[in-house]
Amino acid sequence: MKVWDSVRKMANMESVNNTWSSVMQWMVQNATARTLDRIVGKILIAATTYYVWQERNNRLFSSVQRTPDMLSQVIISTVRLKIMGFKIGNDRKHRNVLETWQISMKNLDCDPG
Repeated sequence: MKVWDSVRKMANMESVNNTWSSVMQWMVQNATARTLDRIVGKILIAATTYYVWQERNNRLFSSVQRTPDMLSQVIISTVRLKIMGFKIGNDRKHRNVLETWQISMKNLDCDPG
């Protein structure tokens, strides 16, 4: 719950609460969306699911544990790196997403369109 509460804000998903049904409802509504903010939201859900599952396994099968803050930072870093690999156009909506994720346009392969 703590991890989701901290990472969902990065993708403007505050309305998606910490229940599986809420996350799945968002996914169904945005499954075919191709806007940058929705793509980032889908990546965020995938990364969060993966790392929380990994953390669950670590806690069950080894003595390695991360705090919710550490796990949130791993997720945010992973999504940020994925975004940096995108070819992104230079429009206002894209700039807002990049600003939220603290990514500079000069570090990207930009589409001038």
